Amino acid sequence: MKQALKRMLGPKWQYARAVSFLAKAAVKGFGQYERECPICGFRGKFLAEVHFPDIFNFDALCPSCGSLPRNRLLWLTVTRRSLIGPGDQVLHFAPETCLSAHIRALAGRYRTADLFAEGVDLKLNIEKIDLPEGSHDVIICSHVLEHVDDKAAIAELYRVLRPGGRLLILVPVAEGWESTYENKAQFDRTGKALHYGKDNHIRRYGRDVRDRLAAPGFMVEPVSCEGADGVRYALLPGENLFICRKPA
Repeated sequence: MKQALKRMLGPKWQYARAVSFLAKAAVKGFGQYERECPICGFRGKFLAEVHFPDIFNFDALCPSCGSLPRNRLLWLTVTRRSLIGPGDQVLHFAPETCLSAHIRALAGRYRTADLFAEGVDLKLNIEKIDLPEGSHDVIICSHVLEHVDDKAAIAELYRVLRPGGRLLILVPVAEGWESTYENKAQFDRTGKALHYGKDNHIRRYGRDVRDRLAAPGFMVEPVSCEGADGVRYALLPGENLFICRKPA
């Protein structure tokens, strides 16, 4: 039946599919399956995460604390591996509301940082961090590097960490690409959205993000979720958190 409709409708078949998808999305956007948030403890149906033109994930947003899959992956990794302890000095760039209070409770000293956002402890430029060398045990940085000069930022993050310190970092990665895509053209916001997926991104990372993170001297360990955890906590299959350790 489907093949007959395709032959009959021709290109219009794709329009029919789009209409069908939108009708389903309107319902599923308010939750398809029961999920659990390891951050706030909510159990129930999550909401969809929508960032056009290239992100539409069902069952992604916790309706209680607002966490996304990357936030839940970070929290699960931090708590299961005891990556933050009561003696640690922690610096959190672009802090997520759903995580800040929970991480603050784990750390010895916890400070938030951003160049533009209000309500943070420190106004810092990640490309030139105005902090002493070796001043922090843990730095958290999620979905920031795709917006900035990442070579400068990674070098600065390395400098600010103490020997043995940990950088916990997430970026959107196209794992099927060997190399990161950066175009020399100076795009406006529309061009950035078209080429990089969002209008404030300046690149799309490929697998070579590991080499970029390792460049200053970090030992890089990617951490992803197992299948059952992905189902339970609504994580993205294949998404990695990179634990970058500065040699002691």
